[in-house]
Amino acid sequence: MLRLIKKIVLSIAGEFVWLIYSAIILLIVPVVVRCKKNGKPPPLPSVLCVMHVGNFDPLFVVRATRRYRTKAVYQVDGPYPFLRFLYWSFWRFRVSQDPSIKESLNKRTTSDAVAYLQRKRTIMVYPEGYWNWKRRLYAGVAVIAHRANVPLIPVGIENGAVFDPDLDHLPPLKAARRVIREYSRRKWVRVHFGSPITPNPHLEEKDDVNRIMTMVETEFTDFYRRFYNEKGPIWLPEQHGVCTKDQDT
Repeated sequence: MLRLIKKIVLSIAGEFVWLIYSAIILLIVPVVVRCKKNGKPPPLPSVLCVMHVGNFDPLFVVRATRRYRTKAVYQVDGPYPFLRFLYWSFWRFRVSQDPSIKESLNKRTTSDAVAYLQRKRTIMVYPEGYWNWKRRLYAGVAVIAHRANVPLIPVGIENGAVFDPDLDHLPPLKAARRVIREYSRRKWVRVHFGSPITPNPHLEEKDDVNRIMTMVETEFTDFYRRFYNEKGPIWLPEQHGVCTKDQDT
């Protein structure tokens, strides 16, 4: 009984936080930075395979699609546990690099994300991981798209690269102020929706994941070159144990 009450209370609190999150996207984000878009809106259902170049990337994508219920696969292993509830309320699908929970949590999250997509929903996945410093692509986005058999849409973020390694060591409010200042200086961000990459259910999962990730690498290389004059992240299937049942996201 207590467990049920706790679940109901958390659900209600989560909905309240989500309403605040949606209000921020709808009312506050346009005051900070103008959010533009390019390309056709993604179909339902679909996996949005998003460049991760700034702290507000999920907010910009949600605003560009106008789908305020869009969830995301996110990682939060940082030093502030209270943020975990906020992020869960926003995005719901948590993954971790913590060795003690990584295997079971990430496997369960992949399964939950697939079930969510099969209910005709949209989900955001960031194949570069928590930050983009390593310039690597991870296979989870393709695993989810293949198992759900839904299109994967590459999404580029133009004029939005504001990542700073120091932010991880600042108190959350101070970090948020710095990020908001940086976006306000840029004045605009543009979200680009690429052409759908369709899974092939007739291929073995590992082969289809490799095919999809190779196409994602091509799209991200183009995004980084056009938007930032930088090299894009690379896909190294041999480093990821392509598509085992315990595949990292």
